[in-house]
Amino acid sequence: MEVTAALVRLQTESKCPICLEELTDPITTECGHNFCQSCIQRFCANLQIMFPCPVCRHRCKEGHTKSNTQLGRMIEMVKQLHINLSSSQETQKEIPLCEKHNEGLTLFCEEDLELLCPLCIQLPAHQRHHPRLIKEAALYHREMLYSYMESLNKQVEDTERLLVAQDRKKLQLRKKMKIQSQKLFSQFDYMKRFVECEQQAVLSRLAKEEGQVEQKLEANKRAYASHISTMEGLLTEMVEKSVMPEVRLLTHIKSVFHKVQSLKPPAVFSFQLKKEGCRLPPQFSALQKIQQKFRKDVTLDPETAHPNLLISEDKKCVTFLQKEQSLHGKPMPFMGYPAVLGSERFSSGRHYWEVQVDDKPEWMVGVCKDFLSREGAWPLSGLNRCWTVQLQHGEYVAQGTVPVTLCLTEKPRRIGIYLDYELGEISFYNLNDTSHIHTFMDTFFETLKPYFCVGCDSKPLTICSVTDSEG
Repeated sequence: MEVTAALVRLQTESKCPICLEELTDPITTECGHNFCQSCIQRFCANLQIMFPCPVCRHRCKEGHTKSNTQLGRMIEMVKQLHINLSSSQETQKEIPLCEKHNEGLTLFCEEDLELLCPLCIQLPAHQRHHPRLIKEAALYHREMLYSYMESLNKQVEDTERLLVAQDRKKLQLRKKMKIQSQKLFSQFDYMKRFVECEQQAVLSRLAKEEGQVEQKLEANKRAYASHISTMEGLLTEMVEKSVMPEVRLLTHIKSVFHKVQSLKPPAVFSFQLKKEGCRLPPQFSALQKIQQKFRKDVTLDPETAHPNLLISEDKKCVTFLQKEQSLHGKPMPFMGYPAVLGSERFSSGRHYWEVQVDDKPEWMVGVCKDFLSREGAWPLSGLNRCWTVQLQHGEYVAQGTVPVTLCLTEKPRRIGIYLDYELGEISFYNLNDTSHIHTFMDTFFETLKPYFCVGCDSKPLTICSVTDSEG
């Protein structure tokens, strides 16, 4: 009996984990598990270079399996030994008995997924069911297991790809957070430098005002000291004259009275200090609210474009093209300089838009009245009613009634333009660091339109969409 039990255990260990039959042409994987050669080939047929071991799920490489001929010979020896011990056990297996009818469980119910004997299928609970022979049912469900295994293997691979993608997203998150942190650090550094400069300027103005007031107080103090000396001298003179004889007293009394009557004290100096305060850069107070509340989706008006300008289909981008101007056809508003107006008309309210200039060597953006002269001149004079910021010959200039040269610490690549019609303000911002560039103060009566000059280079100028955001 011990030999038989040992033989049974040996037979169990020699079965393939996939088909549950004795190993045929056994193959050993990297992780040390054995399978039938045909079973493992069928298992990884639809998989890629790597496949998971059906037993331990170790990721094995295709082609790294080895044929185990020694194990194959041992299995044949086990078979022969089994034949010698019990010829009956070679051809059939012990069939379990039904607990109700004491008959062999030779059928399988597909509806209830349970073993049945021939008497069980006659019971009302199974009369409409479709039983199969055990061998046929086992073959069918084994194939089903294979299909489930393939599906699960695919799900495992898909999930592993998702894990890899999640790892990439984690790296992307870190990269974006690093960029955002650097941007915030730059803004805080800019704010710190701005506040330090503002502090120095305010303290300098206070010190200057203090010095001026002290000088005036000292001058007033000297004036009073001189007045006291004059009064004391006059008092001494009056004492001396009061004891003179009558004739002599009356002779000099007129001069004494004249000195007394003409004696006037100096004015008391009083002062009131100017109210000094500190100002914060606009990006830390108003610009973000302006962007959120008043941003407009501005587009270009091709009807106002210079003939050498190419307007994109979405009317967001304009590019200068070097070509001869036509002498015929309808005249354009800006024949002398490559410019174009926006389609939007502003006669009230508050409006904000952004323009991408990148590294263009020349450009001019801003606001102008709805109609400009057709002479093609730069809109420099106040009569033209233009308010713009420009880059020309390497210099930044605010072009309004009076040109103002701008000193920018950083070259702007994107410009924010804010128009408050009722307040009479047009402000420009450098969106690299959200710093304020310039603000025009004026009174508006006519309809205004966005204004764009691109220069004579081939690099485009683009109006940013409302959905655009800096990365």
